[in-house]
Amino acid sequence: MSTSTALYLARQATYAAFLSAADSESSVCWRKADGQYPTPDAARAAQDVAYTVTRDAYNRLLVEPMGPHAEARIVIDAIRLLGRSSAEDQDWHAFKQAREDFVDAARVCLSETLQA
Repeated sequence: MSTSTALYLARQATYAAFLSAADSESSVCWRKADGQYPTPDAARAAQDVAYTVTRDAYNRLLVEPMGPHAEARIVIDAIRLLGRSSAEDQDWHAFKQAREDFVDAARVCLSETLQA
C-alpha cells in the first residue's frame, strides 16, 4: 500500500468518525429538547457522553496541520447551540449546512491526498 493510500484511508476514517460523533451528539440534543429523557440528569449524562465522543473525534482532526479544521469547528459550534436551545429554537438548518460544508471540505482534502 502506498503512503498516499494509507494516509487517505486514515483521514477518511478520521473524518467519518467525526461525522458519526456529530450526528450522535446532535441526536442527543434533539431528544433532550423534545423531552425524551426521563430526568434532566439523564439528559445531561447523555449529553456529556456524546460531547466526549465528539470532542475526541474533533481532537483527532486537530493533530494534523491540514484538513477541514475550520469546517469541523463550525459543526461543533452548531451542535453546542442545538444543545442549549429549546425544540422550537433549534437551528437544524445551520447544523445541516455546517455538516455539508465539512463533508465538502473533507472530500477536497481526501482528493488532494491521493494526488500528492
